[in-house]
Amino acid sequence: MVEQAEAFGGRARIAELELLLREAWESAQDLRGKLDAWLATSELAAAEKATLTKELGEKEMALCSLKEEIKLRTKNTQDAAKTRCEELVKALEPTLKLLFPSRCDGKDPVQLALELVPEGSAVVRRLSESVANISACHALAVVKTYYPRINLTAVEEGYVADCFEEDMERLLGEVAPPAAAL
Repeated sequence: MVEQAEAFGGRARIAELELLLREAWESAQDLRGKLDAWLATSELAAAEKATLTKELGEKEMALCSLKEEIKLRTKNTQDAAKTRCEELVKALEPTLKLLFPSRCDGKDPVQLALELVPEGSAVVRRLSESVANISACHALAVVKTYYPRINLTAVEEGYVADCFEEDMERLLGEVAPPAAAL
Protein backbone atom coordinates (compact mmCIF):
# COMPACT_ATOMS: atom_id res chain seq x y z
CA MET A 1 0.00 0.00 0.00
CA VAL A 2 2.81 2.26 0.67
CA GLU A 3 3.92 1.36 -2.73
CA GLN A 4 0.51 2.18 -4.08
CA ALA A 5 0.48 5.46 -2.23
CA GLU A 6 3.89 6.27 -3.56
CA ALA A 7 2.80 5.24 -7.04
CA PHE A 8 -0.39 7.26 -6.72
CA GLY A 9 1.57 10.23 -5.35
CA GLY A 10 4.05 9.83 -8.21
CA ARG A 11 1.23 9.74 -10.76
CA ALA A 12 -0.37 12.79 -9.20
CA ARG A 13 2.99 14.53 -9.32
CA ILE A 14 3.44 13.42 -12.93
CA ALA A 15 -0.05 14.72 -13.80
CA GLU A 16 0.78 17.96 -12.04
CA LEU A 17 4.07 18.21 -13.91
CA GLU A 18 2.37 17.35 -17.20
CA LEU A 19 -0.12 20.17 -16.55
CA LEU A 20 2.72 22.58 -15.80
CA LEU A 21 4.53 21.33 -18.90
CA ARG A 22 1.44 21.88 -21.05
CA GLU A 23 0.99 25.39 -19.62
CA ALA A 24 4.68 26.14 -20.22
CA TRP A 25 4.41 24.77 -23.76
CA GLU A 26 1.28 26.92 -24.46
CA SER A 27 3.00 29.93 -22.94
CA ALA A 28 6.05 29.25 -25.12
CA GLN A 29 3.80 28.94 -28.18
CA ASP A 30 2.09 32.21 -27.25
CA LEU A 31 5.46 33.90 -26.81
CA ARG A 32 6.65 32.41 -30.12
CA GLY A 33 3.52 33.84 -31.81
CA LYS A 34 4.15 37.23 -30.25
CA LEU A 35 7.81 37.07 -31.27
CA ASP A 36 6.86 36.12 -34.83
CA ALA A 37 4.34 38.98 -34.94
CA TRP A 38 6.92 41.38 -33.55
CA LEU A 39 9.52 40.19 -36.07
CA ALA A 40 7.01 40.58 -38.90
CA THR A 41 6.14 44.04 -37.62
CA SER A 42 9.83 44.88 -37.30
CA GLU A 43 10.52 43.63 -40.82
CA LEU A 44 7.54 45.60 -42.10
CA ALA A 45 8.73 48.68 -40.21
CA ALA A 46 12.25 48.20 -41.58
CA ALA A 47 10.88 47.84 -45.10
CA GLU A 48 8.68 50.90 -44.64
CA LYS A 49 11.64 52.81 -43.22
CA ALA A 50 13.74 51.82 -46.24
CA THR A 51 10.95 52.93 -48.60
CA LEU A 52 10.50 56.24 -46.79
CA THR A 53 14.26 56.80 -46.72
CA LYS A 54 14.41 56.20 -50.47
CA GLU A 55 11.47 58.57 -51.07
CA LEU A 56 13.09 61.19 -48.86
CA GLY A 57 16.30 60.94 -50.89
CA GLU A 58 14.35 61.33 -54.13
CA LYS A 59 12.48 64.35 -52.73
CA GLU A 60 15.75 65.93 -51.61
CA MET A 61 17.21 65.41 -55.09
CA ALA A 62 14.09 66.92 -56.67
CA LEU A 63 14.30 69.87 -54.28
CA CYS A 64 17.95 70.43 -55.19
CA SER A 65 17.02 70.29 -58.88
CA LEU A 66 14.25 72.82 -58.33
CA LYS A 67 16.60 75.12 -56.45
CA GLU A 68 19.09 74.94 -59.31
CA GLU A 69 16.34 75.59 -61.86
CA ILE A 70 15.12 78.60 -59.86
CA LYS A 71 18.68 79.89 -59.63
CA LEU A 72 19.17 79.47 -63.39
CA ARG A 73 15.82 81.06 -64.24
CA THR A 74 16.56 83.97 -61.91
CA LYS A 75 19.89 84.53 -63.64
CA ASN A 76 18.27 84.25 -67.08
CA THR A 77 15.54 86.70 -66.04
CA GLN A 78 18.11 89.15 -64.72
CA ASP A 79 20.16 88.80 -67.91
CA ALA A 80 17.04 89.31 -70.03
CA ALA A 81 16.05 92.37 -67.98
CA LYS A 82 19.54 93.81 -68.40
CA THR A 83 19.40 93.16 -72.15
CA ARG A 84 15.94 94.77 -72.39
CA CYS A 85 17.20 97.77 -70.45
CA GLU A 86 20.17 98.13 -72.81
CA GLU A 87 17.83 97.78 -75.81
CA LEU A 88 15.52 100.43 -74.38
CA VAL A 89 18.40 102.83 -73.81
CA LYS A 90 19.63 102.26 -77.38
CA ALA A 91 16.10 102.79 -78.68
CA LEU A 92 15.73 105.99 -76.66
CA GLU A 93 19.09 107.42 -77.67
CA PRO A 94 18.05 108.82 -81.09
CA THR A 95 14.83 110.22 -79.62
CA LEU A 96 16.68 111.90 -76.78
CA LYS A 97 19.25 113.31 -79.21
CA LEU A 98 16.42 114.62 -81.39
CA LEU A 99 14.52 116.19 -78.51
CA PHE A 100 17.54 117.41 -76.49
CA PRO A 101 20.40 117.97 -78.96
CA SER A 102 22.27 120.44 -76.75
CA ARG A 103 22.40 118.05 -73.80
CA CYS A 104 23.67 115.01 -75.71
CA ASP A 105 27.22 116.02 -76.64
CA GLY A 106 29.72 113.33 -75.60
CA LYS A 107 27.47 111.66 -73.06
CA ASP A 108 27.08 107.96 -72.59
CA PRO A 109 23.60 106.82 -73.73
CA VAL A 110 22.84 105.25 -70.34
CA GLN A 111 23.87 108.41 -68.49
CA LEU A 112 21.85 110.50 -70.92
CA ALA A 113 18.78 108.30 -70.47
CA LEU A 114 19.10 108.44 -66.67
CA GLU A 115 19.34 112.23 -66.73
CA LEU A 116 16.56 112.85 -69.22
CA VAL A 117 14.22 110.00 -68.26
CA PRO A 118 14.38 109.92 -64.45
CA GLU A 119 10.78 108.89 -63.90
CA GLY A 120 10.91 105.72 -65.97
CA SER A 121 8.07 104.30 -68.01
CA ALA A 122 5.69 107.28 -67.66
CA VAL A 123 8.32 109.55 -69.19
CA VAL A 124 9.09 106.98 -71.89
CA ARG A 125 5.39 106.90 -72.74
CA ARG A 126 5.25 110.73 -72.90
CA LEU A 127 8.41 110.81 -75.02
CA SER A 128 6.94 108.18 -77.34
CA GLU A 129 3.74 110.18 -77.66
CA SER A 130 5.77 113.31 -78.33
CA VAL A 131 7.86 111.60 -81.02
CA ALA A 132 4.70 110.11 -82.58
CA ASN A 133 3.09 113.57 -82.59
CA ILE A 134 6.18 115.21 -84.13
CA SER A 135 6.34 112.46 -86.76
CA ALA A 136 2.64 112.77 -87.61
CA CYS A 137 2.91 116.56 -87.85
CA HIS A 138 5.90 116.23 -90.14
CA ALA A 139 4.15 113.68 -92.38
CA LEU A 140 0.96 115.75 -92.60
CA ALA A 141 2.98 118.90 -93.38
CA VAL A 142 4.72 117.07 -96.24
CA VAL A 143 1.35 115.84 -97.57
CA LYS A 144 -0.09 119.39 -97.23
CA THR A 145 2.74 120.76 -99.41
CA TYR A 146 1.68 118.43 -102.23
CA TYR A 147 -2.07 118.77 -101.62
CA PRO A 148 -2.64 122.22 -100.11
CA ARG A 149 -6.43 121.89 -100.08
CA ILE A 150 -6.48 118.57 -98.22
CA ASN A 151 -9.12 118.45 -95.49
CA LEU A 152 -7.10 117.60 -92.32
CA THR A 153 -10.32 117.40 -90.28
CA ALA A 154 -11.27 114.34 -92.32
CA VAL A 155 -7.84 112.87 -91.59
CA GLU A 156 -8.57 113.18 -87.85
CA GLU A 157 -11.60 110.91 -88.29
CA GLY A 158 -9.43 108.03 -89.49
CA TYR A 159 -9.93 105.75 -92.47
CA VAL A 160 -12.94 106.21 -94.72
CA ALA A 161 -15.95 104.11 -93.79
CA ASP A 162 -15.66 101.67 -96.72
CA CYS A 163 -11.95 100.92 -96.12
CA PHE A 164 -11.51 97.26 -95.22
CA GLU A 165 -8.77 95.81 -93.05
CA GLU A 166 -6.99 94.38 -96.13
CA ASP A 167 -6.97 97.85 -97.68
CA MET A 168 -5.55 99.32 -94.46
CA GLU A 169 -2.77 96.74 -94.39
CA ARG A 170 -1.96 97.40 -98.08
CA LEU A 171 -1.89 101.17 -97.53
CA LEU A 172 0.29 100.81 -94.44
CA GLY A 173 2.67 98.66 -96.48
CA GLU A 174 2.79 101.31 -99.22
CA VAL A 175 3.49 104.20 -96.85
CA ALA A 176 6.02 102.37 -94.66
CA PRO A 177 9.10 103.05 -96.87
CA PRO A 178 8.44 106.79 -97.33
CA ALA A 179 7.53 107.06 -93.63
CA ALA A 180 10.86 105.50 -92.69
CA ALA A 181 12.63 107.98 -94.97
CA LEU A 182 10.93 110.93 -93.25
